[in-house]
Amino acid sequence: MGGDESAALFEALIRRNGEDLSRYFQRRLLNASDAAEAYGELLLTAWKIRRKMPADELDARMWLFATARNVLLNSRRSLARRSAAVQRFINDARSMHSVSDSDVLSVEVREAIESLSADDAELVRLVYWDGLRSHEAAAVLRINPSTARSRLSSAKRQIRARLEATSKAST
Repeated sequence: MGGDESAALFEALIRRNGEDLSRYFQRRLLNASDAAEAYGELLLTAWKIRRKMPADELDARMWLFATARNVLLNSRRSLARRSAAVQRFINDARSMHSVSDSDVLSVEVREAIESLSADDAELVRLVYWDGLRSHEAAAVLRINPSTARSRLSSAKRQIRARLEATSKAST
């Protein structure tokens, strides 16, 4: 695949998937500027390695999400290295953003998801927030599709149990 051809295919792939990828970061980082920065980093990183992009459209989409996940992990490591004061500010901003009187259930669901292991939480987010099928999420996470289905089933049970416990505690 020539340089012009790979550039055109890459640009078309981004046009088709850009909004989904932008939301991927927005849902996970919650701070709009961090999400925008991570999305920009994804575009730069994916552009640099576009020759590794699979030819199949679905495989290329999963390749983009896997690349986005790597960018997200790097972004989270960078955020973790910030000073304690900046981290407290970020946490305050996140809680102000995610907590509203009209959306308590959403906060409870987020907390239930965050109580899972990092990999299981990401699997749930990929399937239920990003609309990927379990085998597509498995490709992004680089795990076996049957493992993804099993983990997803277990994660749903854990979330349901946590939400039921939260509901009983508040009554």
